[in-house]
Amino acid sequence: MKNLFLRFIAILTLVVITYACKTETKKEATDQASEIKFNIPDGFSLEEIYHPSANEQGSWVALAQGPNGTIYSCDQYGKIYSFTPPKKGEQLSKKDVTPLDIEIGQAHGLLWAFNGLYVSVNKRWEDDSEYGSGIYKIEDTNGDGVLDQSKMLLKLQGDGEHGPHSLVLSPDRNEIYFIAGNHTLVPDVLKNNSRLPNNWNEDNLIPTYLDARGHANDIKAPGGWVAKFNPEGTEWELLSAGYRNPFDIAFNNDGELFTYDSDMEWDIGMPWYRPTRICHVVPGSEYGWRTGSGKWPAYYPDNLPAVHNLEQGSPTAVLSAASLNFPSKFKNGLLVMDWSFGTVYFIDLVPKASSYEANREQFFSGTPLPLTDMISGSDGNLYFATGGRNLDSHFYRLTYTGDAISEADITENAENKKLRDLRHTLESFQKSTTEKGLSLAWENLAHEDRFIRYAARMVLEHANFDAWKDRFTSETDPTKLINASIAIARKDDPQHQQLIYEKLNPIQLETLTKENQLALLRAYSLSFIRMGKPANAMGNAIVKKLNNYFPNANNSVNKELSQILLYLEADGITEGLVNQLIKHTEEKTVSEGVELLDEETTLRSEQYGEIIREIIAQMPPSEAIYYGMLLSNAEKGWTKDLRETYFSWFYDVLGSKGGMSFKAYMENVRQRAMSHVPESEKDYFKEISGEYSPTDAVADLPQPMGPGGTYTAGDIQDIVWSEEMKGGEFEAGKRAFEAAMCVLCHRIRGEGGAAGPDLTQAFTKFGTYDLIHAVVSPNDEISDQYAHTLLELSDGKNLAGRIKSENGDEVVLMPNPYNETYSVSIKKDEIVQRGPSPISPMPGGLLNRLNPQEIKDLFKYLQSGGDKNHESYNETESED
Repeated sequence: MKNLFLRFIAILTLVVITYACKTETKKEATDQASEIKFNIPDGFSLEEIYHPSANEQGSWVALAQGPNGTIYSCDQYGKIYSFTPPKKGEQLSKKDVTPLDIEIGQAHGLLWAFNGLYVSVNKRWEDDSEYGSGIYKIEDTNGDGVLDQSKMLLKLQGDGEHGPHSLVLSPDRNEIYFIAGNHTLVPDVLKNNSRLPNNWNEDNLIPTYLDARGHANDIKAPGGWVAKFNPEGTEWELLSAGYRNPFDIAFNNDGELFTYDSDMEWDIGMPWYRPTRICHVVPGSEYGWRTGSGKWPAYYPDNLPAVHNLEQGSPTAVLSAASLNFPSKFKNGLLVMDWSFGTVYFIDLVPKASSYEANREQFFSGTPLPLTDMISGSDGNLYFATGGRNLDSHFYRLTYTGDAISEADITENAENKKLRDLRHTLESFQKSTTEKGLSLAWENLAHEDRFIRYAARMVLEHANFDAWKDRFTSETDPTKLINASIAIARKDDPQHQQLIYEKLNPIQLETLTKENQLALLRAYSLSFIRMGKPANAMGNAIVKKLNNYFPNANNSVNKELSQILLYLEADGITEGLVNQLIKHTEEKTVSEGVELLDEETTLRSEQYGEIIREIIAQMPPSEAIYYGMLLSNAEKGWTKDLRETYFSWFYDVLGSKGGMSFKAYMENVRQRAMSHVPESEKDYFKEISGEYSPTDAVADLPQPMGPGGTYTAGDIQDIVWSEEMKGGEFEAGKRAFEAAMCVLCHRIRGEGGAAGPDLTQAFTKFGTYDLIHAVVSPNDEISDQYAHTLLELSDGKNLAGRIKSENGDEVVLMPNPYNETYSVSIKKDEIVQRGPSPISPMPGGLLNRLNPQEIKDLFKYLQSGGDKNHESYNETESED
């Protein structure tokens, strides 16, 4: 029995909370066959025009508008198809949807351009692979109107949900832009021609923590990236990086590029958590994603801030609404899709200096509606697909049927246009630095617009320091000196470290704006990271200067001061950090820049509002956790009283509810802190800290009522759908969830294990059949987030697990999905081969111990998301 639940893990990937957005009056339509409920705005008409899954054509994740009204689509794990949309009111049949007679498929991105179909293939390369991840072009070579030959333009290493993604044509229609997730390695052809200096690094002053459950632990900077190339695929350029996993990109009416980046939902409640967000993809931009706890805060001047944060979700498609036959308000904005919560948002982009800010509203939604891609059809209608991960896939057309469309107001503030042009000019000097470019960059290094300052610094970083050293040594403007010092530090040349301090040390924090205070502290940190720890005398001088400002009333400034003073081993810093730990624990401070829904917003959603409020009410004190993590690195300055305060804090904070990695992260923090405790005192501090044991809950689980059976997916479907799922009771469903051991690895409403995804909102994205199939046949679809790596060893043995960390000569593996604190180390020279395990850590047959009534109760409980007041239970009561 123990082996069973030790193997038990994820069914599906979900995030913990949703966003409820006020919209226009909605009308609801229900597709009885597939249980989909739609919320479509007035003035729009939705048609389902094809059902790929029902016609054995897979789960569609990519679309492209071709010539003569043709649309191309691709199954995530299969073929590319072509078809012409039917007339209004009609549907396609299988014979209307033609698979291309071509070897490649498995595309995350499609684009028709330059008389061919460009394809972003997302498929692991194997030794015998005929094709794998890369950018391809498919063409008609004999003029018969049939695409018949493919050519690889660029081979890529990376695959899966964080692999190669989408393509878009440039506004001038001369180039193609491409985006990839953070598991896609940057190829050499892009490293050698990059708008970002290719000396990217993790750039964290204090040692960070890798994900406690092993996700992306071997992925380093620069993370996800954006590139462009010419039609022939002979010229490539890296434009932007530092993303987590954005799936798509789109240009707005001004010719500016945007993406919708993902969050790491497991990190909710941690100080480094970043929500999903709209980012302005400017040349040379860095957006600061780093693995584990290493993500850069938005205020770091060596990365750029988001245009808009959208809280939690799973971003997929991004589309300019300009070419849609929609009302004029849509013309200057973007439509973006959230796969997790089946929502399309309208992002209204508002020019702000040389960049933008944004307003957003929910455009339409559905339950379940796992949105994958959308295109603007040649007829002006919106076409979109649902599916992904082999889920039931549908293809729709959304048509505007409202009042006549007025002309869009495209008047723009002349000053914003002027600033955008200035930024473009600075960006043009990133490729070939000239004296004119250096002069313009230096002139704008203190510009009040952050995007312009950033572009100016990028010009300096691409140039040799000797070309602008005289400007630096003679400069007196603090803002210019700070930004130039960052550029020097990032050049990794220790011989200039003393010069940086000579220019920075006279600058007093109180004379600067908050933004420049943070930039100054980041300049110091980067000089330490890139150039090494300063000599004692200089280090002491910096400590003496900065000690005067710690603690600081501003939380962000205080955190940066804390890092530097801890790194330089300032006297009294350990006690100071413990004081900050207690202060922010008592105040329950949430880190700046973390988007959490307020109570008023949560009240707009009857289905999710209560769940959101419960989680927010018990969120960990993320600002306090920041200081707890810093203190785990403190080796000096401890007294017994300080240690008692610190280690007792662990016991208290573990009562909070955070993301799925929260408790395991905190255990790793506690273990690092414990490594600095004298051996004679370790047992005492382990006891008062409440050492985390992930197996404690096992003995308390109820046993199934039984008798069970050997159920097929069809059997379970018949049970679940008998009497339309009515008759289940909440307490019985909760008991079945525990008896089937789901609770060991899955959370519902903040309660349960963390080895698998949160199931609170399973029915927002997954139909009943999809969920049944995932339970009965878990090996058919294994999410990247939960898949194990299979290691074949030289002694003939195989080991499977999540990779916790990897260094020069060994791999640390977590073989037990139920216990993230247990790991084994394997020497790299003992590993013959590694790859994704084809076996899900979750075994099939988990429901075989339940009787039919327990199965019905369980699925009603999942449908309710653990809410005893859910409408499904109310319906049951009203009929009794």
